[in-house]
Amino acid sequence: MKPTEEWRKLVFDLSDQAFFDLVRNYLGDIHTPFNKHNLLDQLEAFLLNGSNLNQIISMIDSSDAALLSAIDFLGKASIEQLYALFRDEKPYYSFYTHLMNLEERMLICPAGGKGNDQAVVISPLFRDELEKQVIDIDLFLGCRKAPVKKKSQYSWYDVPVISAYVSGILTKKGKSIVPEYGDILKNILLRYSMLHQTGRHLIPARGAFDDLFALENQQVSQFFVHAYLLDNPLVAIIYANMRADRSYPDRAFARLVKCSAYLAGLEAGEIQAYKEDLIKAELAAEDSTGLRKLTSLQGTDEGKIVVQPDFSLYSQGVLSLEENMTLAFYSEIKELDVISRWEVTRESFMRGIRSGIGAGSFIRLLEEKSGSPLPQNILFSFKSWEEECQGISVYRGCVIKVDGRFSKLLDSNSHFKRYIKEKLSDGLYLIADEDFPEAMKVVEGVSGQSLDLPPEKTSPGVLVTEEDNSGLKRFQNYVKPAAKAKKHNISVKLLKKIETLDITQEQKEILSDRVHRKLILSEQQLAGSGVRYELMEARGIDYNRKVRLCQHVMETGGAFLELTLGAEETLLIKPIQLKKSGNDMLVIGDEIPDGALVQVPLRKVHYMRKVRTSLMG
Repeated sequence: MKPTEEWRKLVFDLSDQAFFDLVRNYLGDIHTPFNKHNLLDQLEAFLLNGSNLNQIISMIDSSDAALLSAIDFLGKASIEQLYALFRDEKPYYSFYTHLMNLEERMLICPAGGKGNDQAVVISPLFRDELEKQVIDIDLFLGCRKAPVKKKSQYSWYDVPVISAYVSGILTKKGKSIVPEYGDILKNILLRYSMLHQTGRHLIPARGAFDDLFALENQQVSQFFVHAYLLDNPLVAIIYANMRADRSYPDRAFARLVKCSAYLAGLEAGEIQAYKEDLIKAELAAEDSTGLRKLTSLQGTDEGKIVVQPDFSLYSQGVLSLEENMTLAFYSEIKELDVISRWEVTRESFMRGIRSGIGAGSFIRLLEEKSGSPLPQNILFSFKSWEEECQGISVYRGCVIKVDGRFSKLLDSNSHFKRYIKEKLSDGLYLIADEDFPEAMKVVEGVSGQSLDLPPEKTSPGVLVTEEDNSGLKRFQNYVKPAAKAKKHNISVKLLKKIETLDITQEQKEILSDRVHRKLILSEQQLAGSGVRYELMEARGIDYNRKVRLCQHVMETGGAFLELTLGAEETLLIKPIQLKKSGNDMLVIGDEIPDGALVQVPLRKVHYMRKVRTSLMG
């Protein structure tokens, strides 16, 4: 359905009174005979007329824009959700009347639900123009533009720290290098099978890192952060929604948390706890401007390795995860800093070979990053250690076991022989992983049996994909308005014009009220306007008018009463009864939004105003 068709259906389905009041306000007197479809065509053309549309947009102030941005941002927001975002700025009665004013200006529309669960959306008629000129998430959240906060040291999710921890695990000294990050990294590496628990020891599985080797260092850091936050999904969403070039004061952060929770369908919970979680995990830091997002420490200098004759290695600059992990498997981390110190030993070198990383790869890495051939004494030692290591072979694969009936058949089968990595004993064969399916076909052919593999123990695996958080795309795809709407306040001019009109004082008051509610776009709406009288307000000295207004709202329904009792007290109620009390009357009703029953003497009411529950509801 086209945007204008959505809007036309909403307006056409209004009650006759609401529909004709709307038409009269914008188009003037309705002459008979009339056709509702024709009137709707004229109303649409009037509102979308260039000068009128510009005036509608220009009358949107910052308070309007913040509330409209919240509604647009949430997509479909309930009144309860919206008030939770703005309750620190305004009391409920003020918030509610503001919301209803946006509706009668047709900037928003109802979208189902009742009471506080009633939802509202941006009006389809003005949606495109509002998004171009008005909708501003920074304005709504109240966050501030700030330069990106650069970290001065590594955090646990930075590639050098991850590789240093792995090296420490291999040499049983991990906690002496990164003690504060040990448990975090251990849990993530175990979760993704990059570490295996063997007795009391942890053994890194180099092959499990392969999926990450194709990523940039920043993407690797994002993966580890995401893995860390898997058990706390709302914190993960909040972190994803924070911008590194913004600071978030308390109010802005609270709104960010609540919006993130609404979009994800989660409970918001205690706001302060999320802030503490982010700071503790070194994902955010707080300063005088508010909470700031921290990102991984990304250098720009090309990675270099200095090789010393005493087998010490000094690394600096940006090395990839694969390069860092090669260092981690072939050497021991001694010091982690901007310039890190490693040391190659006989034991660490042999460990690197057994990990599956060829010694040639390690040597090429050192020569490429140092820019020169390795010293002869180091090359000689590396060659000697590599030859020594050949005496022990380590294979990774699958084992097929058969009894004597079939072993002779398999030993003589030329097709099967090509798949044997190692014959361990009679009837026991080691097959490479990649050859296992084909080898199994030969075994099935020889045995005449259809064989099923034993159940395979599964692990999460390292799946590096873009997060599928459809509800977060409003954060991620947000673009600030290209050009802010120019403010053009014509209320003073309109109010002066009203005073010159040859109409009754009551009609002047009604027109003035419409000007203040931003329903009058031009002087043409004042000329010859058929102003229908409607009891909308009553002041303290006019007791009978207050009684009539209460009775009117109870009889007609579809409205609340805003009661001002003093400078510091205003209530919004749904009136249900007027009751005599001595020489006064009590208006009895349910307070909005909590539903508490209240009784208010009319003589204590300084100001009373009718507030529609919804123009289009």
